[in-house]
Amino acid sequence: MAKASARKLVLRPADPFDLIRWLARSQSDPRKAVAELVQNSVDARARNVAIERRRLRGGPALVVRDDGEGVLPGLGREEALRFIATNIGSSQKRKLSPDERRRLVVTGQYGVGLLGFWSIGHGMEIRSRVAGSGLHVLRLVEDEAQVALDELPVDIGAPQTFTEIVVTQLHDTASRALSGRRLAEYLSAELRGPILASGVKVEIRDAMARGLAQKRFPVAPRPFTGERLELPAELPVEGHPPVRLELYLARGAERPAIQVSCAGTLVADDVAELHALDLAVPPWVGRELAGLIEFPGFTVPPGSRRGVVPDGAAEAFAGALSALRPLVEAELRRLERQRRADADRQVVEDLRRALRGLRARMPQYDLPAVLGGRGEEGPGRRGAAEPAEADADVASIAQPELFPGGPLAAARIVPDPVEVAPGHERRARAEALDADGRRIREGVSYRWSLEGAGFAVTGEGPRPAVSADAAIRPGATARLRVEAEKDGRQAVAEATVEAVEPPRDEAGFGIPEPELVDAPGETWRSRFDGTRWQVNQMHEDYLALKGESRSRLRYLLALLAKDLAQHAHRVPGAVEASEDVVAILALVERNLRGA
Repeated sequence: MAKASARKLVLRPADPFDLIRWLARSQSDPRKAVAELVQNSVDARARNVAIERRRLRGGPALVVRDDGEGVLPGLGREEALRFIATNIGSSQKRKLSPDERRRLVVTGQYGVGLLGFWSIGHGMEIRSRVAGSGLHVLRLVEDEAQVALDELPVDIGAPQTFTEIVVTQLHDTASRALSGRRLAEYLSAELRGPILASGVKVEIRDAMARGLAQKRFPVAPRPFTGERLELPAELPVEGHPPVRLELYLARGAERPAIQVSCAGTLVADDVAELHALDLAVPPWVGRELAGLIEFPGFTVPPGSRRGVVPDGAAEAFAGALSALRPLVEAELRRLERQRRADADRQVVEDLRRALRGLRARMPQYDLPAVLGGRGEEGPGRRGAAEPAEADADVASIAQPELFPGGPLAAARIVPDPVEVAPGHERRARAEALDADGRRIREGVSYRWSLEGAGFAVTGEGPRPAVSADAAIRPGATARLRVEAEKDGRQAVAEATVEAVEPPRDEAGFGIPEPELVDAPGETWRSRFDGTRWQVNQMHEDYLALKGESRSRLRYLLALLAKDLAQHAHRVPGAVEASEDVVAILALVERNLRGA
């Protein structure tokens, strides 16, 4: 007996407007709905987009106006507005392929995004003019199937081409969420990619702000902070467009997260939100990573445009990230090694700074030969004459002045030029002078600034630190500026900062760099043989105190003092006594830290 052939049916909604209602209600975030309207302006190649909050017809309203090409510029205005109202979600007249349809849904050119106004207010008008045509308007009302088409008079001086979206009768909750500052902060992150790619200028004007409150808010792409990972800019995805990457290690950030976008539209604030892709694992989460991953191949829910459909493209995306994971892990390890090296370098610098003058005050202690030992600071830290200058300065302060300095008249910076080796820093000094050239030593405030790439000035008071990046080349220069102020009088001075070659012969006597040794289970904390200074980084005291930089520094200072004293005083009981002192100090430090 022949088997009856199966009949095929075409899916049709029982109530088309009910389906539209579900699409409109799927967008619950009024800020995202505004972002979709701005995205439409960007897609229309607008150069300027103005968003204004104001009162209209007795109630709060939101206006989005752009100077783009307009709504379907190839059609007449009435025909174009009629088309978008009667072809929501349909590509029949546009003969789009499935891939084109998906792209247009994502980028906001498919008509669905207009329905998002339901989350903003009760009514919306789309006003459109192209190439000097008449001004036509399409009026939509929340939860109503019927729309109205009309023509409005054109204002004198109106642009030949513009599009204006007016949302009226804002919902109370939406109005609070769309204040100028809040909306600007949201759009800065949400539309970061489209704004950077198009160069469009977006500004929010909040006419509802009261009194002297800020009323204009430029929307600038939010920069990512942290150390950028050295990764390929693009990652191939088989059968799909490539993934573009911009990842940063954001140490100490409050809530670091990797954002995910599709064709410029942000679909996830955190990659962990894409639950179906199983990406809520290290290194994508829990490793202080931030930044953006862009993949235009996603299928995005058309209503909310948040999240992605777990299809073949999403699976390919997850596979590409899996292949990228070893590179990301390697970069994180490199940055951690670099951080540790910087921290160790800083510890040595802090040790030498803390024990400055030790050799002159206590010559009985034998200090080892170290690099940068002159002046007990690292190479480039000070010029050869600077310790003498500093000592002379201290000595002069100790002597009473016969004639105290008068009112502030001038200032100067010494030395000039300030020579600093790449990767190092050097102290500069400001001198405030009266009209007779005498030094003013008290009551002067200083404000420092520096102009020049690769250089920096840190610290307050008359002796800041001027540093040069390790990558800067000798010969590069910058301008150091100080503004001195006392009793309402000001004086300004400038000096040249120059990057110089580090001294070839840097041997001298000074504070040694600790050599960290892994000696688990051994009781010794540190040891010094006159040449090398070793510290047991596996001792329980070091492990307990290494996490906090100042506690670690104080512990190392105690160890060095103990080792120098033991090396100089070889008498019975000296070793035991000094070891007990360090043990007591370490215990106190751990107790104060709650370790």
